[in-house]
Amino acid sequence: MEEEYVFACIHKDGDINEVLYTDVKMVLTQDMLRKVDAMSMANSLEVRTPFLDHRLVNFAFSLPPAFKINSEMKKKILQDTFRKELPTEIYNRPKHGFEVPLMSWFRNELRATIEDDLLNDDFIEEQGIFNVAATKALKNKLFSNNPEETQATIWALIVFNTWWKRIMK
Repeated sequence: MEEEYVFACIHKDGDINEVLYTDVKMVLTQDMLRKVDAMSMANSLEVRTPFLDHRLVNFAFSLPPAFKINSEMKKKILQDTFRKELPTEIYNRPKHGFEVPLMSWFRNELRATIEDDLLNDDFIEEQGIFNVAATKALKNKLFSNNPEETQATIWALIVFNTWWKRIMK
């Protein structure tokens, strides 16, 4: 199994390159690149992912760990390479991933869809699949000052109910 081989590359006294290798083999190739490929093809786009030329990857793996990461900066060598071109606020900004702005959507553009359509109490009751009181509690939590992690559950309900309305109703 590929996964076992990849994990076997990490040793107790190893360095960050071993962890980065597992990230490339598992997360990058098995998750992120597949998503980029599927979404770009679905939209008739040709996408070129930067920095994945095998010569560049091999060079990066040959560099000492101190060039790549420290306690204050991830992707250190990349940021250092473009330090002169980057504004200070961008250079010093912590790394962050792309997150789908679900909370913003739910509280703005999709609020009416949630309240009046897909998660409307009458619709949920008529549908007979989900507990009306539990769904109502989720909506109240979502629109409260402390929504915690309700957005993932709400998103799942929206996706399911969109499908259900198209296929089952």
